[in-house]
Amino acid sequence: MPYLDLAKDKISIWYTTNLKNDNIANLDRNKPTILILHGMFLNTRFLAPQFNDPRLNDNFNLIAYDAMSCGKTKNPVSPYNDLWCQAALIAQVSFELKLPPFHLMANGMNPVAAAMRFNILFPGRCLSMSLNSIPGPLDIDWCAKAYTDLLQLWSFAPNLEQIEEACMEVAFFLFGENVLTKEQTDEVIASWMQAWAPTRRSHLLDLAALISGRVPLTQAEYDRITVPTFLVTGDSSVVHTVKMAEDLQESLRNARGGCKLQVIRGGQECLHLPQSSAGFVNRFLCQFVTSVERDMQENPDNNAPVPLPKKLSEYMKGGLDVLAELMDDQKVKKREPKSIFSFSRTPAEGVKGMEAFIGQFKNGEKQAFSPLGKDGQPLRKFSERHDNQLFLSPQHGNLRDHSTAVGTMIDVP
Repeated sequence: MPYLDLAKDKISIWYTTNLKNDNIANLDRNKPTILILHGMFLNTRFLAPQFNDPRLNDNFNLIAYDAMSCGKTKNPVSPYNDLWCQAALIAQVSFELKLPPFHLMANGMNPVAAAMRFNILFPGRCLSMSLNSIPGPLDIDWCAKAYTDLLQLWSFAPNLEQIEEACMEVAFFLFGENVLTKEQTDEVIASWMQAWAPTRRSHLLDLAALISGRVPLTQAEYDRITVPTFLVTGDSSVVHTVKMAEDLQESLRNARGGCKLQVIRGGQECLHLPQSSAGFVNRFLCQFVTSVERDMQENPDNNAPVPLPKKLSEYMKGGLDVLAELMDDQKVKKREPKSIFSFSRTPAEGVKGMEAFIGQFKNGEKQAFSPLGKDGQPLRKFSERHDNQLFLSPQHGNLRDHSTAVGTMIDVP
């Protein structure tokens, strides 16, 4: 599986496809293309429920990449990184891979936020958005504090038990109780220990800072999003409520055909991985993209994508022009267009503060405790210690009544 090098920022993006030999040249131009952004605290490895589903694999070109500081992607930790930079990353990746106009599927907090910002900055290349696990514009107070506490607990853990405790909390936020199989649980937590051991804690900070540093979009910014949009959320997420999804649906009032919302009863924060919800997510995606493609054929004049410039600098310059307008700052137009960090809206004091945090996290990072053995694998499986108490949060206990069967559908008008 290949890497895509973004030389200006010294970023190497790991990507995967359902194409022969992962070769973009083998892309079937007769099929719609879907670019998938994997879920929070995961990587492309955990998109198997999508890539292995014949409804998607047989009918669409599927492309996905590991986000920055996730999976096998390699990147520096920058104090400028924010959700607007992640929107620019979507633009660069899609340009460098020479993707045709594509449908965008985003899963979870940061990916959903980045997908919307991409459609604000670079209108005309994305044909539709399918957004799963809908966050609010900001986190509720207890949740924001929990993120901060977990970041410290995880990053500066002196032993395996403390890292496992942090992993158990994060798993509870994402999946609830007893939603994943024991094998899936071990695989997910093993990937966390490999990606964000205390010896790589600055990369965990890189990811966490996108959560804590996000700034809500204005209604004027939401109004720039016109692509057909489908929202899917669960009613049993500990972190985000159905009301948050309903509010976003109302904010996306200019989505062509009206923004649609589907709620999965019993659905947790992460929907695209657990067997109990992934099938519904895939079905919604397949049906929605098919309907958008049909509408494009029936009404071609209303759905014409914007031609892609020949040069990356021209394409990215167009995004900077939009950003300059949003920020009411013409100097933004003069930033280096090939750097995703040129799209940062982090204020100077925020950059300074983040530089201090990065320095704190990097200090002693290489000498920190590692939960990995010489073979690069965790010292033990999570289930070997926490058998019979998977995802029962020590902090919150059983927060949800699961008497309703997972997978029951609620239609929201």
